[in-house]
Amino acid sequence: MILNCAYINRSCLALKNARITSNRHVWNESSPSKISNKKKKNEKTIRKITCDTVNISHQENSIIPNSVTSQSAVLKSLDMALSECRPYSVKTLSRGFTKSNTEKVKITSQKNKNSIDDSAKKQKSNDNLKVLKSGNGGKAKKEESVGLRLNEVNIQMLPKNIFQHLFGKGTYEKPSETQITMAQEELKKHNLLYAEKPTLDEVNFKLPSLKGGTVESHFHEIGEEQSRPYRILLNNLIKQLPEIPREWLYQPGWTKYSDGQSPQSIPFPDEDALVFDVEVCCSVGEMPTLATAASPNAWYAWISDSLIRGSTGTMGRQYLTKDLIPLESGHLQRGVGHGIAKPRVVVGHNVAFDRTRIKEQYWLESTGMRFVDTMSLHVCVSGITSFQRALLKSNKCKSEDMSSEEEEDWRNYSSLNSLSEVHKLYCGTTLDKTTRDVFVNGTLEDINKQFDTVMHYCAQDVHATHNVLKQLMPLFLSRFPHPVTLAGMLELSTAYLPVNSNWNRYLTDAEQTFQDFDSESRFLLARRADEACQLLHENQYREDLWMWDQDWSTQELKLKKKVVTRRKKQTDEKDGEATKVSNDKEMKVTKDGQEHQNIENESYSNEKEILDSSDESEESDVELLPAKMPHLPGYPAWYRKLCPRPSASDWMPGPQLISTSMQVTPKLLCHGWGFLVPYRNTVDSSDNSTSSQVPVKQLVERCPIIEGVNLTAGTNESELTLSNLHKTVEENISRRAYGKRRMPDTVPTWYKGNGVWCNVDLENCCWFLKLPHKNGSDHKVGNPLAKDFLNKFSENVLAGADAGAEKLLAIGRMLSYWRNNRERIEQQLVVWLDDRDLPRHLRSTDSDYGAIIPQVVVCGTLTRRAVEPTWMTASNTHKERIGSELRAMIQAPPGYSIVGADVDSQELWISSLIGDSYFARIHGATPFGWMTLSGRKADGTDMHSVTAKAVGISRDHAKVINYARIYGAGQQFAERLLKQFNPVMSDVDARSKASKMFALTKGRRKYRLRESYRAFLEDRLYTMTESLKLRSLHGVSLEEMFEHPQWVGGTESAMFNRLEEIANNPEPSTPFLGGRLSRALEPKVGSADQYLPTRVNWVVQSGAVDFLHLMLVSMRWLLDTRAKFCISFHDEVRYLVPEDQKYQAALALHVTNLLARAFCASILGLSDLPLSVAFFASVEVDTALRKEAHNDCTTPSNPHGLSKGYGIPPGESLDIYKALEKAGGSLKATNRRSKKRIMSRFTKRKHVIKEVLLDDLQLLTENQEVVRVLKGRGNNLHEVEGATGSRFLVSMPTKFRRTVWIKRGDFVSVEPIAEGNKVKAEIVQILTK
Repeated sequence: MILNCAYINRSCLALKNARITSNRHVWNESSPSKISNKKKKNEKTIRKITCDTVNISHQENSIIPNSVTSQSAVLKSLDMALSECRPYSVKTLSRGFTKSNTEKVKITSQKNKNSIDDSAKKQKSNDNLKVLKSGNGGKAKKEESVGLRLNEVNIQMLPKNIFQHLFGKGTYEKPSETQITMAQEELKKHNLLYAEKPTLDEVNFKLPSLKGGTVESHFHEIGEEQSRPYRILLNNLIKQLPEIPREWLYQPGWTKYSDGQSPQSIPFPDEDALVFDVEVCCSVGEMPTLATAASPNAWYAWISDSLIRGSTGTMGRQYLTKDLIPLESGHLQRGVGHGIAKPRVVVGHNVAFDRTRIKEQYWLESTGMRFVDTMSLHVCVSGITSFQRALLKSNKCKSEDMSSEEEEDWRNYSSLNSLSEVHKLYCGTTLDKTTRDVFVNGTLEDINKQFDTVMHYCAQDVHATHNVLKQLMPLFLSRFPHPVTLAGMLELSTAYLPVNSNWNRYLTDAEQTFQDFDSESRFLLARRADEACQLLHENQYREDLWMWDQDWSTQELKLKKKVVTRRKKQTDEKDGEATKVSNDKEMKVTKDGQEHQNIENESYSNEKEILDSSDESEESDVELLPAKMPHLPGYPAWYRKLCPRPSASDWMPGPQLISTSMQVTPKLLCHGWGFLVPYRNTVDSSDNSTSSQVPVKQLVERCPIIEGVNLTAGTNESELTLSNLHKTVEENISRRAYGKRRMPDTVPTWYKGNGVWCNVDLENCCWFLKLPHKNGSDHKVGNPLAKDFLNKFSENVLAGADAGAEKLLAIGRMLSYWRNNRERIEQQLVVWLDDRDLPRHLRSTDSDYGAIIPQVVVCGTLTRRAVEPTWMTASNTHKERIGSELRAMIQAPPGYSIVGADVDSQELWISSLIGDSYFARIHGATPFGWMTLSGRKADGTDMHSVTAKAVGISRDHAKVINYARIYGAGQQFAERLLKQFNPVMSDVDARSKASKMFALTKGRRKYRLRESYRAFLEDRLYTMTESLKLRSLHGVSLEEMFEHPQWVGGTESAMFNRLEEIANNPEPSTPFLGGRLSRALEPKVGSADQYLPTRVNWVVQSGAVDFLHLMLVSMRWLLDTRAKFCISFHDEVRYLVPEDQKYQAALALHVTNLLARAFCASILGLSDLPLSVAFFASVEVDTALRKEAHNDCTTPSNPHGLSKGYGIPPGESLDIYKALEKAGGSLKATNRRSKKRIMSRFTKRKHVIKEVLLDDLQLLTENQEVVRVLKGRGNNLHEVEGATGSRFLVSMPTKFRRTVWIKRGDFVSVEPIAEGNKVKAEIVQILTK
């Protein structure tokens, strides 16, 4: 039952079918702000009334009795009851009632109460009881129906218990009656308020307690808890560094340089905070060659064994952890059970590169080390757009549309991202980077020769990074004050991708499949080239529609003058044959390929005669050949380019060099770079020009356009465009700020095709039109067989001329992904783990296990999006693309699972939330917000369906354009997308549809007079034309006369008004965590508003980054230390968790989504959250990093799929109800395991003893020996005796202390300590019990 306007005192009416209750506060401008649901003791009892069925009208908010015994008494009683009613902002819907505008409720007397209660018990079991999917192990639980909570615009909100947990202690300003009315009327205009929609099943489980009471204080506290230790370390690190050492010791491993002390060898730097830099000799592989680090206490240098030896000792790209740099552990430390959890921080410029060379980062068990990137800090504080970066790189910073003063302004606040440029910006000095060439182009021998120079160069980079950190860190903390920002960035710096032996198999299979299809493609292309070459005979190419414009010229074979020997003359006379010797000095080969020889060979009438004379003829013919032979004389020029020369090492006859990237290939497949449109049947030869090359007759025959061909792009291209849309829009709007759009050539009205008019007339018989480029008419098509056009072929937008061409195009689609990404994939740095670094259950398996550390720049763009060239741009699996199963090759080792989720419509929800809070502080108050929260694709009420229907395009295309508009793209960009998706659409139609779409969504821009002008001019909204006339009439500028323009009349007008308000603020900041915009793009007083679209785009996308940081911090709070963050894609997050925690991790992701969205709503002043967005649609629990757990990832290189080809079963997709059932109803299980594992000393001892005493014994290495324990000599020290009788002290490893004890007479294996003086070795393993 829906109660629209009032709640009724429980003693007022006795209901048969339902009970009307209230559990919310009531707000009204004309009444007290708070009315209690409990009755006061002195409150008068309202007498009961008896009547039949009563109609309750929702529209009129009145109660009308159908028939009563005493009508006046009933009305009087109702008046008394309604006098205590107050407007109620949250409606209550009981599922036992029919959804209609008028519902019937029976009101009975007190005498019939008992009988009503009896009948109600029976009815309750059918109508008013529901099954709540609660946290009782997934079992159905029957409870008395609790009404669904609906807000003022019929959006279903959180259940009462979750609402009270998240928002019960907060203080919020409630929406006024005016705002509620305004929101309802706005929705009615678009027929949205009363649209029927199904209700969602409620969720009932206990949430973890919030820290601080409210969701806002909770995130502040957990963010502070996670970031504070590292922030303290960073503040200590920015102190003055010691002087750089003048001399460096040439010894492997770490060496410590302290003031006043001699250099000493150490296993690793015992520092909590370091500035770090690694150098790699590129000629020998990816492993580190040397490194330097510094702290306020000392300098440190690391030198690889390969530099000392002069060779790497590594076969191919098979890298092991022993080749890496230890930063937290000694040589004997294992990768499991290490217990290294102490917070440590490493700072570097592009520190992701340095992190991939650190040993401990490849362990399955995480440590407490985090990484801070000064390049990311620079991008946050002083980042620029991609187009500004291009200007800086090209040194073309003078623009026609900007004054030099404005241009210099942003240059003073930013720079390129290299260390030298960043150091120059913040410190004012330049760095000498010439020594870097030794590592890029030199060898290990070259580095050895310049050892002191390269060490000093590496140390200078560390010192420069430290100088930048001192300047940047205070700036960053002041501009990004919320602790969640730093905590989220620290968590992003720990990305980890596990792999196994299937990785090498994937590389082999993908490359072999690529080579097979590439060979077949080359063979088919070579055959088509041979067939086309035959058109040279009788000039047939002149009548071919595709090959007529190729270069058909041939080379001439010039022979020397033939000398007739005396022996030849005698032979000719004896045979009675006269031989005519030409007087010409040369013999030529004509263009048509037919040889004309002046020496007649009719004398060789049969094969026998030819063989008999072969010896003499060969000797004479060789003498006639020129000294330098031309390449394939007699063949056309375009064909010769496809054939290798005989001098090539891998020479094979025929057009072996042909590929799909060559210019002639599209012509061979009857597909080119444009269109020929004839306008006459014959060539106009009035100008006495040479004969035409255009085959007009054949062109006219082929010119008619075939009816009924669908040229509209399909889902594949729409998804591909959407995946890179945020980057494309950012590049487009940043470029628009600097230059005017070039006006295209005027297209004649008679042309209705899909070519790009370029006003090119060929021989007065036809027009040439360019093939349309996806980025607009200003761009040229480089290769018609490139990825974008291959998508057109796959969706039948374009087609080949015959079956052979279709097969070649199909092969081209298969090859495109691996050809474009092979180099990046094969160069991934994979480090394989030794058995000692693996859990015990993985050591006996046949597979190898390792990891890839993705080089993630945590803030790589102006919008603070993370950037990584391979994994963050990896596309989903496609059945036609070789190697596209890349993501699925990231596979969890046995005993682990990969758990993750895709944030549903992240940017749309953020944008709608901003608009709703600005418009009325009600979820779904704007049409855009309502469609985002409550719209359904099934009934066409979601925003993509509504836009598509109104404009007349497909939903897939509308979805891409909607996202582009939210990102800040304008109408011209929408026109271009429409043309890209539907090439046959004319410019006029594209402009019309784009204009209609923007009027429907964004609305029209209107101006309002400033207050000083309202006294004598009409106070209303003025259009652009009207405002320009008025300001011209009064002789003032537009800004002086009018306020900032507002968008009106569109479904998204409120949202864009708020976004522009934020963007035009003197200090724009994100709406959630309050992060500031880059200094280079902040609005300047009196300057042009050229960066407004960029700043609008920044608000939305940087808000999405805030949301990601909230999720990362929440997940780290909910999970224990065994869970590792894998990676975050555009709107996805993935975690590697132990098998026994996978369902708890899935539930934790659902809870994280709830908490993060509740925080965003609360920070914007909204005191509730819609149930539709509270939880993920599904959380993927899998053993591979595929996007969907049930996708088998079948590709040409993996034809059998993951299940049959790799033995990887499908994963699970869990919504909130399934996750609760699987996880046992709460997150308590995770917390208990975490506490027990961390706090139980006995459990730890059991595992350590089992590892030390019961592990499989390993053979001793060269430097290890077995010794006998004589006696204890102090804390964790023992005196031992070796095989030679020598006695010395050994130490107990840290992880064995207070856990394992040894006694006299025990035998142990030990390993020498390089820096040991008194203590000579460390115990490796205990050999006796």
